[in-house]
Amino acid sequence: MTTVPILDSPSSSGSDTLPTNENNPNGSSTKPSTFRSALNHLKTDITLSHADIPIIACCFVSGLCDSSAYNAWGCFVSMQTGNTIFLALGASGQPITRPYGWVKSLVSISLFLFGCFAFANTRYIKPKARGTLAVSFFLQSACIIVAAALVQSNVVPSPKGVVVINGSDIDFLELLPLAFLAFQSGGQIVTSRLLGFNEVPTTVLTSVYCDLASDPKLLARDNVKRNRRFAAVVCILVGGIAGGWISRSAAGLQTNLWIAAGIKMAISLGWSVWKPKGEQL
Repeated sequence: MTTVPILDSPSSSGSDTLPTNENNPNGSSTKPSTFRSALNHLKTDITLSHADIPIIACCFVSGLCDSSAYNAWGCFVSMQTGNTIFLALGASGQPITRPYGWVKSLVSISLFLFGCFAFANTRYIKPKARGTLAVSFFLQSACIIVAAALVQSNVVPSPKGVVVINGSDIDFLELLPLAFLAFQSGGQIVTSRLLGFNEVPTTVLTSVYCDLASDPKLLARDNVKRNRRFAAVVCILVGGIAGGWISRSAAGLQTNLWIAAGIKMAISLGWSVWKPKGEQL
């Protein structure tokens, strides 16, 4: 009796080693692209653990920029309460040494408000996402860079100081860096609000002083909000001191602005790689 050999069928075990595209008929890799991975990375919300540190760093930037702007142009770019008083004094033509000081204050207030409005719209595009925060601080840094470049290149004349002899000494080109600096200041206070760090407004200290003095747990061992407020006061003070000394040195006003821009850029990069929500630093 002759034995007939049985041929292997296509479904035999040997076919298991052959490549298959059952899950992807087009034969393309199922691994996400680099672009999509980066996009997903930037769309991820950050953890709020230690996220107060960049916000407190913004207080140093405010001190640096405000001391520089006031010393050079007699105007604030972050603390708008002082600008509001300067604007009010302008209604009576005071102070007589700064006849057009109210114009600078008005520009600063207006651009600060516009900055708050513009950056507040990030609430509609994942305000706590890495990418949103990184882009926000990149734009803030870019505004300071423009202001620094205007001063560095002498497009804006070297400041003559707070006191001027008469109105003809005022150069309205000074409004350009003031506008950029005030606009970016609106971005940092909006971010502090969106992240929930209302105790660190970054641009003003009156409410912070009040909250510190009236805190029933002021001397408690564990009081995170008190610690943040105290750090904000120290950073604005140190930033103001540094800004004053650098301005009077050979480095000049522009150096303060370059430092401020560098800090904002570093914060932007930090947000882009911040730990995701649910993870602790």
